[in-house]
Amino acid sequence: MQGPVRTLLLRAVLYVCLVFAPALAFAQDAQPAPDVPEMEDAERMFEDALEAFEQGEYAMAGRLFGIVRSAYDLHRKTTAALLMEAKALYREGRFEEAVERARLLESEFPSSGYVEAARLLREMAEEGLERDIPLPRNLGILLPLDGNDAPLAQALFTGVRIAVDEHNEQHPDRPVRMIFRNTGADSARAAGAVEELALLGVQAVIGPLYSSEAIASAGAAERAGVVLVAPLATDERVSSGKRYVFQANPTIVMRGRLMARFAARSLRLDDFGVIAEQDRDGISERMAQGFVEEAVLEGRTVQYDTLLVSQTAWGRLSETLARDTILSASAVYMPIVSGESVARIDAAMGSFEGMGLGERIRILGNGDWRLAPNPLRASRYATTYADDFYVETDDPAVQEFTERYRELSDAEPEGRLAITGYDVARFLLPLLVDDSEEALADRVRTAPFQEGLGMRIDFDGGNVNAAMFWFRYQDGMVRRLR
Repeated sequence: MQGPVRTLLLRAVLYVCLVFAPALAFAQDAQPAPDVPEMEDAERMFEDALEAFEQGEYAMAGRLFGIVRSAYDLHRKTTAALLMEAKALYREGRFEEAVERARLLESEFPSSGYVEAARLLREMAEEGLERDIPLPRNLGILLPLDGNDAPLAQALFTGVRIAVDEHNEQHPDRPVRMIFRNTGADSARAAGAVEELALLGVQAVIGPLYSSEAIASAGAAERAGVVLVAPLATDERVSSGKRYVFQANPTIVMRGRLMARFAARSLRLDDFGVIAEQDRDGISERMAQGFVEEAVLEGRTVQYDTLLVSQTAWGRLSETLARDTILSASAVYMPIVSGESVARIDAAMGSFEGMGLGERIRILGNGDWRLAPNPLRASRYATTYADDFYVETDDPAVQEFTERYRELSDAEPEGRLAITGYDVARFLLPLLVDDSEEALADRVRTAPFQEGLGMRIDFDGGNVNAAMFWFRYQDGMVRRLR
């Protein structure tokens, strides 16, 4: 075998051992001198660090190897930890620090069996410095993978992955690496996972799924200074008063506010009535609260604000409000939410029919009004509603996403979670890799409006998404307004 070829082959073998198979390198290394002591704590931490390395957690592994190397007197894992610390830094793309650790091993432990490995690693890191290989940005993914939540989490994760893959294909000079943690649908575990991701150098996290986990995670994100974008949570407590925490799904109160803003600015209505229900979760009431507060801020008049005490009251509105009272407003906002929203909507319109209100007042609603059982009757009231999610299935971009999803999961992207993960990630990724001096949280807060495959995202200077889709019933059909 010719000299240059043999050298290249040996170098390739050494590269594999150095970067991809750390355990093999240790197994073949010479045993340390018998007078070098063992330290049980250092040995245990070394094994933890090695496990983290083999799982691809290079930032965590590097920190642990560094502690094994520097926090104890000379022991049997000192030089191995120093070499592995250099390897972890190399795998992170931190070539300058990898060079420094490799040189330290060469100079301080010249008789070590790891010197040749350190020399080769140093040379590879120096080549990396010369090529100016970019460091990847770390994106944390925080989702439950246990029980009934697993399929939902998997769908959202796959959507995020497709967005990250597309970004890395289009911007190889600004790569992003995903680091996943399982919340187990447990609030305390979710908060601990955020703290761990922060230690791993994550700057932004997508997740968790539910409001209870998101509230706990939000506190941890604030303490760590890590941007957290909750994709689904609608509880106002998730982001209220926070600097680093954002909600991509408009909160319950925000939905009412946005409808009032749209009615005042786009529909140019001046006075409103509000009819809500005192439901168990207070959702209808909170939407009504947001609507009233925003209508007042817009300088509009709220003629009446009525809270019904039961589901059956929707079918007997004339017993609660006189016909003239209802007609004192140009439009009435009726946020209807529950597993039986269709029955409530049908009952409410039946009450209006019974009072002869057709075409004399406009109905404003929330997303559940897309389920109105009688589109022709809804059209008589020019029923207008807002929804947070809408997909044009004929859109080529949607079809391309669906095909990529099938390739990865061998399934259809049913429901909204896959597209939600994709849209949230597509919004966040350009901000994550932006090298401007502005803090990431401020970039998220002031980022321009984004039209996704199924979501619109615009934080409009705040921490809650303030973008929705707007629809109206007309001639028995649902028409998108904008």
